[in-house]
Formats: sequence, structure tokens, C-alpha cells
Amino acid sequence: MVRVRFAPSPTGYFHVGSARTALFNWLFARHHGGKFILRIEDTDRERSTDASIDQIIESMTWLGLDWDERYRQTDLTPNHQKAAEQLMANGQAYEQDGAWWFRVPTDGETVVHDTVMGDVTFKHEEFKDFVIRRSDGTFVYNFVVVIDDSDMGVTHVIRGDDHLINTPKQILLYQALERPLPQFAHLPLILGEDRSRLSKRHGASSVLEYRQMGFVPEGLVNFLARLGWAHGDDELFDRDELVRLFTLKEINRSAAVFNHEKLYWTNQQHMKRLDLGNLTQLAQPFVLAEGSATAQAWDAIDRQRLHMGLDLLRDRSKTLIDLAKVSEILFAETLVPEEPIALDDRQRELIVAIADALEKVDGFTAEAVHETVKSTLASNDAKLKAVAKAVRLCITGRKVGPGLFEIMAAAGKELCIHRLRTLAQ
Repeated sequence: MVRVRFAPSPTGYFHVGSARTALFNWLFARHHGGKFILRIEDTDRERSTDASIDQIIESMTWLGLDWDERYRQTDLTPNHQKAAEQLMANGQAYEQDGAWWFRVPTDGETVVHDTVMGDVTFKHEEFKDFVIRRSDGTFVYNFVVVIDDSDMGVTHVIRGDDHLINTPKQILLYQALERPLPQFAHLPLILGEDRSRLSKRHGASSVLEYRQMGFVPEGLVNFLARLGWAHGDDELFDRDELVRLFTLKEINRSAAVFNHEKLYWTNQQHMKRLDLGNLTQLAQPFVLAEGSATAQAWDAIDRQRLHMGLDLLRDRSKTLIDLAKVSEILFAETLVPEEPIALDDRQRELIVAIADALEKVDGFTAEAVHETVKSTLASNDAKLKAVAKAVRLCITGRKVGPGLFEIMAAAGKELCIHRLRTLAQ
């Protein structure tokens, strides 16, 4: 059975590079019906924090990357000690200045057979003996990762290619302990749009920052999956499609570029795909935070009308924050239009007539609103273009947007009439 692990170090924020590594491991495990292990590598005791562990857990949970087994590396120290003693007993390790050192062969070479990078050869003369246990009795990364992966039956090690340089040392340890090797797959780096290594200066890089910026997990997961992996020319995938299609063979050897424009586009497409109930739930905290609605107004609004409105408004929204800002159309008594509305006496008469006619409408549907406005204008020997811009600015606050009569139906009878009468004063 396929067994993979994601092994973050809890020494800082959970960035998108780590999230992509976790995602690729998760997809590989789910594709093969295997197990996905979360192992918190907290052996750096000075820098590891519980807050970082909490952030890792919260980020992965938000992304939907569930795990089958979970471990904390410092709980596994007895296993590390036992393996180190085995190397000491066999003469493959020695003590110097209180630390335990592994003996690297003086000649020969180690070949890393990598699924993504191909065969990479390292000559042993390039390495020196290295510490496996510090003088204070704690163990180092290159040693414990081998013991843990072996003990947990990890079959595939999928990680960033910055770890490739460590792999020959780890292979030597596997061989010295007579333990079977996993299959290695090293992922290309993620670069910023300036082609330098992705860092905070390229913008938000913590997964939870993207949540705060109004990205939906489905959008970020799709975007991360496309950083270094492709399936033909397809751009959009739901989670089930990613699980079904993901293979290591389709990972590109070249570094992936983090394109913010593509991230926003991908997120927008997934917002359009979301079930309206889910979209409503995700949008609520943003709507309240933006002040587009009070908690009382949110609870009071008819759910059918709310779903209708959010469905109309999401088409032009790239994030949940965008959606929250325009959702004031559904709640605010009056809106501040993006440009002033100048009315002459004739336009005021027409708008009052429309408001009067809408008062009498039962079943405030888009069709009913359209028919009422059309017939009212016709009876006043006028056409829609005479007041269309003013009505749109009054009802939505914006010059462009969803169909006017559809958004009026979503805003509801009471709000529309109030806004029209306020405008005509």
C-alpha cells in the first residue's frame, strides 16, 4: 500500500510552498487509495512552537487535506536512540566531542533514483562525516527523518527539491541500517513572477493570509495543484478530478511561477462553481466585516433572495471580499453611487411613477419587475434608456453589473422602492 507523509517543521508560518507539498502528497495517497501521514518535525526545540503547529493544523483543515495518521517527532525519540546505538555497535558511527557521527564511505558514489528529477549522482568524496546525535543528546534532521520514514513504512518521499542535497546522506543511512529505500520524488521550487525564489516580498504567502484575503479553499487548491503539475491544457479541476488524475509523472522538472493574476482568475472560477449554500456560508463573515450588512439584517433576509443576489454578484467577484463589498446592494437602505446622479424633472416623474407601480407588484420577480417598469414607461410615453442609468446607479450604486431587473428582484421590493423614492426627492 502507498504510504506518504507530509513533515512540516513548526518554526514559522505555513506558507504556500509547504501547502503545495502537502497537497501533492495528499493527492498521491488518495489517488492510490493509500495513507497520508502528518508528522510534525519539532526536533528544533528552540524554534518550534505550539502556535506554529496550530497554524499547520488550521491551514490543512481549511484546505481539506485530511490525514490518516498523525505524529509528533519528539515523541519518537526512543526509536531514534535505538537506531543510533545500532550504528555505534556496528562501527558505522563514532563519538567525538560528545556528539555521535556517521561514517561516510571515502570512495564510491550514491545515485538518487528520482521520479521527477531522474537519476542524480553524488560522489562520496563530496561529503564529510556528519552528526546524527548532538552532544546534548538530541538528534538531527537527516538521521531522524530516515528512522521515522522507515518505521512508518513510507513508500514514497515527495518533497521540495531543496531537500535533494540531503538525500544521498539519507540513502547511506538506510543502507547502513539495512532498511528498504522509499521512492524519492523532489518537487521543483516555486518562483515569484520576477523568477526569484518565492518569498514574502512577492505578497501574501501564508495559507491563512489567503483565507483572510477572501480566497476559497477550492480555488487555492486548484491553483497550487497547477504549480508544477499539469494534465494536458486543462486549468480548472475540482478535488475529485485532481485525485483521479494526479500522477508523479506529470510533474514538471522546471520551477513553477506563482502568477497572482492566474490565482485570482482560478479563485473566481471556483467561486462561480460553488454551491450557493456553501458560498453563502463562506461569504457571511466577510459581509459582516465589510459592514455591508449587520448580523441582524443577515439573519433576517429571505434566504432565496440572498442566494439569488449572491449568485448574480459573484460573476464579477474575484474574492469573497469583492463579493462582500458589492453585497451591500442586498442590504443597504441607500447606496452611495460611484458617480453623481443628476435628474431633471421629467426623470423624477418617471422614477416616481415606477416606484408607485412597483408598490402594487405581487411576487417581486425579475419578470414582474421588468414588465412593470416597461409598461409604466410606455404609459408615460418614455423608454427605458431615459432612466436606465439613473435607476441602475440608484439600485446598485454602480454603472455596470448584473441584469438590472434580476438584481432588483434580489434586492427586494422594499429596498428598491425606498431607494427610488429617495432618489426622486
